[in-house]
Amino acid sequence: MGTGRECRWTRRRAIAAILAFAAAAPGLAANPPAPGATRADAPRRPRRRGRAQVLPPAVDLHADGALARGARMPVLLFFDRDDCPYCERALREYIVPLSREAPWRDLALFRQVEVDRDLTVVDFDGRASTHSALARRYDAKLTPTVLLVDGDGAPLGEPIVGLRTPDFYGAYLDAALADAIRRLR
Repeated sequence: MGTGRECRWTRRRAIAAILAFAAAAPGLAANPPAPGATRADAPRRPRRRGRAQVLPPAVDLHADGALARGARMPVLLFFDRDDCPYCERALREYIVPLSREAPWRDLALFRQVEVDRDLTVVDFDGRASTHSALARRYDAKLTPTVLLVDGDGAPLGEPIVGLRTPDFYGAYLDAALADAIRRLR
């Protein structure tokens, strides 16, 4: 164990290194990354394997919207990137199980939107669009993003961005779904 003088010297060197790093990367402190999220426009990383858990893809949101309006239920849009590890965990542990279990499977439509792909989709207004254009329209710049919308595609609350504190993520989803259903009824 070192003397008090040696410990102070080590702390000073550590602080100097931290300050030097901060000075070399000035934008880092101003734009901290969101917790548990991947930027939608980040460079693609290679995936090792396909996803085991997925939601039905957004294909015809016009038809989904008509069904949602008739049943007075929200549409949950899950904005995802293929190589986002947080998305994979959110799907596996929260979103997919939620979509399969009562009461939510009967009270909401669940659709997956791939923000980094130009898959074709019929938008809520009946026009042709793509998944990446849909992500831009809803300003889904980070993945995972969960947004609940009505049958016309209007947001029913604030989006859930990132895999926030995982211990509470399920509660965030439950509360957002319950609030969206209350707004529609």
